[in-house]
Amino acid sequence: MKTFLKAKWENIVMVNYVVEPSILQPYMPFGVDLDTFENKVFVSLVGFQFRKSSIFGLPIPWFGSFEEVNLRFYVKRKVGADEKRGVVFISEIVPSKMVYFLANTLYKEHYSDAKMKSKITVEKDKKKIRYDWFAKKKNNVLAISCLQKTENIQPNSLEEFIYEHYYGYTKVSESETWEYKVNHP
Repeated sequence: MKTFLKAKWENIVMVNYVVEPSILQPYMPFGVDLDTFENKVFVSLVGFQFRKSSIFGLPIPWFGSFEEVNLRFYVKRKVGADEKRGVVFISEIVPSKMVYFLANTLYKEHYSDAKMKSKITVEKDKKKIRYDWFAKKKNNVLAISCLQKTENIQPNSLEEFIYEHYYGYTKVSESETWEYKVNHP
């Protein structure tokens, strides 16, 4: 099967929180269960730059690069003896009405649009990443300052748990769920 949507994710900021499972019940798609790490349920607030987007290999002019901030949680779905691990998006914010319209129409996701900007600065061994978006009459900020150092993801770590989710699940109705595969290198 040919890849429908392809893009690079750059300058990812991810902040993970432990939450009570009951908070997520209204967002749970049919046929999936919450996925846990060390018996804890996590949500993640994620900011990143979506770059060089293409549909079926064709570049998307004017809308191919943009910022996104999303709020997600982690689920699993039993398929026979196998288990598919995925994410459910509570909210996805982008700066373009066209992007949110297409995503909501094609994927039945929960996109909205807002004025957004990002700022990336690199100073010697430090990197600063900041995402700003204006929604509900408030300026919102997701920002970090970190070392310019990479490390491999350690087995059985929280980072591995967060990363190892390769499906997206969308609650279409109380009895219908859409599933799509996500490939990330």
